[in-house]
Amino acid sequence: MRLFLVLLLCLALATCSTPIPQVHILQPATAGLAGRSSFQLISPEQAVDGELPYPERYAQLGPLIRQALEERGYRSTNDAQVRVYYWLAVNDQPLEFKVNQAPPSPLGPYQAIHRLHDETGTLRLRLTDPSGQILWEGLASTGLSPSWDSAELLESAARALAAQVPAAR
Repeated sequence: MRLFLVLLLCLALATCSTPIPQVHILQPATAGLAGRSSFQLISPEQAVDGELPYPERYAQLGPLIRQALEERGYRSTNDAQVRVYYWLAVNDQPLEFKVNQAPPSPLGPYQAIHRLHDETGTLRLRLTDPSGQILWEGLASTGLSPSWDSAELLESAARALAAQVPAAR
């Protein structure tokens, strides 16, 4: 009985915890980033062609990225040395699971195949110089569906991604 309660408690804590975002550096910092300390956030509409997924999240995302970069020693100005592009994306892939055994009832073999969708939200951050040369680029993924995201999850992804940007000098 005691083991059951411990397992139940562990399960409850696991469902309440926030997953740690996975950060991937797509373009390591170039020598051009060294010595630059001022930045300007560029609106996501200028970073992506077409419609942006989850537009309601950008009101929260801009201030989060600004604050995280300022904590790294950068300062926000209109006449900036670095332009910061950021946007959310959704990766949607079909998943198919086949069961090795036929179903026990005669309802048909369609029960033995489960079709699901793997929908993963990502946050991308790109730093460029004023001419458009990429100085650094990274991607954060939580592994959770954006349909179930939260403000806390978005904040942890933005902070984890901005923490990978080399500090300003």
